[in-house]
Amino acid sequence: MRAASALLGVVLLVSAVATAQQAAPRPWQQRLQMDIPLAVPMVELAAVNPFAAPVDEPPRLLSSAAPRKVDVSGAAVVAAYVDAKGDCLGSVPLELPFPGLTLRMVEELAGARFEPARVGSTATPSWVVLELVVEGRVKESAPTPPQLELPDPDRPPRRDPSPRVSPPGNLVRLPATPAPELTTLASPRRLKVSAPGGAAEAALSALVHVSDVGRCDRFVILDLPSGLSRWLSAYLATWRLEPARRGGEPVETWVHYSGRVALELSGLQSISARTLADRSYDPIAESVDLGE
Repeated sequence: MRAASALLGVVLLVSAVATAQQAAPRPWQQRLQMDIPLAVPMVELAAVNPFAAPVDEPPRLLSSAAPRKVDVSGAAVVAAYVDAKGDCLGSVPLELPFPGLTLRMVEELAGARFEPARVGSTATPSWVVLELVVEGRVKESAPTPPQLELPDPDRPPRRDPSPRVSPPGNLVRLPATPAPELTTLASPRRLKVSAPGGAAEAALSALVHVSDVGRCDRFVILDLPSGLSRWLSAYLATWRLEPARRGGEPVETWVHYSGRVALELSGLQSISARTLADRSYDPIAESVDLGE
């Protein structure tokens, strides 16, 4: 029995020594904390002007077809004055997706019902900015012959700002709580706007990329109501062009397309309306900006 105990003690002692030897790091196992600077090459991006590539011959339009029965949609942005009772006493269109909607939008919003804005629990008059998504259809279209020009690489065309509408004088004088003081913004109750459609006309300006096989594969709108972008895409898809040439070989290039289009619109109506919490409207400041 004593021999067994002695043997067990020897085994435990050897095990402890082995464990201690394993736990102690050897010199070559120690981690060195050293900062070694590495040369990282700087990434340089080339500044390329897409309009600066010279061509010997600009692209030339061979054929096109005006699209019909195109479903379209876009967002209207309107500033509305809502009194403490929740009645809309007037509005100012800020952005419209289709031509000819200004008067109809103002008429449809007049008298619309809202949940009024509040400061705490008290209802108060205020201005609110709304977004209404409007859908409809382009039944017929008749664009004028496209004017195509090579963009000036030093002064390329820019997007035209949306035309601004002056607030009516009677609305400017109405009391309104400034947006930063509001606890809750005014919100529409089942707001629905519709327009009978009919004939309309719009100016058109866009940068169009023409591939080396004479097709339009992308574009950037400079001047056109936002709701007509799908119509423009359908129209440009029908273009067949003689591509630009450099050294006798076809090459891709950008052109500036300008013109006008006559439209027959139908079935214009809003499908949703919401308050834009990140936008506000001050009719007095707007009148000053417009020089009135």
